[in-house]
Amino acid sequence: MNNFFNNLGWRMIRFMQGRNGMDTLAMASLGAGIVLTLLDFLLGSALLSLLGFAALVYAMFRCYSRDIAARALENARFEHATKKPRAAWDRFNRRWDARKTTKFFKCPQCGQELSVPKGKGTLRATCPKCHAQTTVKS
Repeated sequence: MNNFFNNLGWRMIRFMQGRNGMDTLAMASLGAGIVLTLLDFLLGSALLSLLGFAALVYAMFRCYSRDIAARALENARFEHATKKPRAAWDRFNRRWDARKTTKFFKCPQCGQELSVPKGKGTLRATCPKCHAQTTVKS
């Protein structure tokens, strides 16, 4: 029995060779399936249950598919379609992480997002895009 568990990892590696594996679309489908299943548990809707199950089955289909080229094309389309929301989320996370040391503001002329270090008094910031100078209290 001990030999079975020792070889289980290698068997799984051999099984997954030539298969797509988890990509961005599969992870999004898996997350959507889990959220829909939890909502179904709380609300008791058959439609949510069906949609959650379909999302989980689709995630497994993508993971175990051998048509890697088709799955890569679908994943590229998904990543292109979600590029702006992911960039906005990344920008929010960067600002949140630096909120204690950096003050963020927009250029009054062009709207470019600028930043200055906090606690340095009144600073003159120059926009790299339109070269407008702004006086900002940090």
